Amino acid sequence: MRRPAAAALLALLAAAAPALGATRVSGTVLTAEVSPDSSHGAGDLVIVDKGGRTSRYEVAGKTRVTRDGKDVKFDDALIGDLVVRAKYDPKTKVLTVLDLKSSGVEKPVKKPAPATVNGEVAFADAIKGTLSVRLGPGRTRDFTVAETTKVAREKAEGPAQEIGFENVAVGDLVEVRSADGKIADSIRVHPAAK
Repeated sequence: MRRPAAAALLALLAAAAPALGATRVSGTVLTAEVSPDSSHGAGDLVIVDKGGRTSRYEVAGKTRVTRDGKDVKFDDALIGDLVVRAKYDPKTKVLTVLDLKSSGVEKPVKKPAPATVNGEVAFADAIKGTLSVRLGPGRTRDFTVAETTKVAREKAEGPAQEIGFENVAVGDLVEVRSADGKIADSIRVHPAAK
């Protein structure tokens, strides 16, 4: 036989258990920002509910993030996904579980900004379509030169003149622009220093 005070205390603890443990939330991912100094996917997440109210949560390296039942990396590709289940600590607002359902909307792919490399031609092969640019002592960067690559030689005076890649020689000072870091989109050969 239980004592009435002990039974009342157990009932009170059972009623308070959900408030002490993790809390659940649902809605849609509005923003997902990975911390710049995070190597393990930590950051901030904003969820908007059906009423239009937003709430900010923290994602830690230990947060389990799933999309359509598969583990995924926390990043901005989750924006627009539906929150099936999100559990968090109400004191810290750190998510422990984030289960998402993809929205089915194709998300735009971010293109990296075109990279510009300046240096001296270390190797150029017009037959194979390869260019190696010396960036400094012992450092080179290799590019593929495609048929669509624009090659121009700048003059000391006047506009640059379009030339064929076979006219690029070892020792030339060049500026190479590449959107993907592999295929040269354009090559500008600078005039030799006097």
